[in-house]
Amino acid sequence: MKHPHIMIATDLLPKSRPAIARAAILARALGANVTLMHVVPVEPWEHTASARARTALEQMTQMVNDPIWAGVAQPNTIVSTGSPARVILEVTTANNVDLLVLGPHGRRTFPDSLTESFAGTVATRLLAARTCPVLIVRETALRGYMRVLMALDLSPNASAAIRAAESMMVEPRADMSVLHAFDAPYMGLVEHGDAGQGMSPRYKSLWNSHATVSIRSLLRRASADFARYGIQIDDATPARAILNAIDLQEPDLVVMGTRGRGPLRRALLGSVANEVLNEAWCDVFVVPEGSFEPAASQARSGALN
Repeated sequence: MKHPHIMIATDLLPKSRPAIARAAILARALGANVTLMHVVPVEPWEHTASARARTALEQMTQMVNDPIWAGVAQPNTIVSTGSPARVILEVTTANNVDLLVLGPHGRRTFPDSLTESFAGTVATRLLAARTCPVLIVRETALRGYMRVLMALDLSPNASAAIRAAESMMVEPRADMSVLHAFDAPYMGLVEHGDAGQGMSPRYKSLWNSHATVSIRSLLRRASADFARYGIQIDDATPARAILNAIDLQEPDLVVMGTRGRGPLRRALLGSVANEVLNEAWCDVFVVPEGSFEPAASQARSGALN
């Protein structure tokens, strides 16, 4: 059986420590191989990159000898120079990484730390490239994920998101729920003739019923244990529904799929996934379309059970 490969891309700042601890927890559960990577950002006119790379390598050596790696094969370390997003994308692709773990994804116009600028750029590039699933870690990692919110649409990639989460993220006893948001204000026109009045109660009920049946069918096809999921249907816009559910349910982890091909995929990513990544206070696991294959799911099945 192929051991999954987890890569942690770190900027070596304190905010990235929870991501390293989370990767150690996942690696123990999955029997994964681990690579710890740092890219020293450089400009063409700089002459200090080599010295900074040596300092970074010393820090990385200390990190891989940390007790948090008990029960895990000692991580490999990579220190490189260049554009972090470009270099990490190249290494992730070349090494067939199954999961990329990053620290906080920042929204602020003027970042208060390099961590936010770094993770935001790398996450956006990696998700747009659809190389592998990406886990953005915000919260202190003390145990496996026990409260998981799956934010699912009905696209083909939703099945991949379920399989990826169940094979890499989910504890056997975790509390699992699905949120499906549909935004269809035009349905109100059928009875009201006025878009301003929104969806009528009758049609909202019909849409809720239809969506619930569709989500149950999706879970039966994709999940190894579909009965464990609770289902919530929301008629808000998807990003707002997800963020509201995070505040109300306080999950450890939110799982999302993204879709989109060709030149428009970055714009498509930005509409919902970026808003959630920017605003969510919990960890977020994003599975881009085409980044998780069924064969990989079968190879890792049972790792958490």
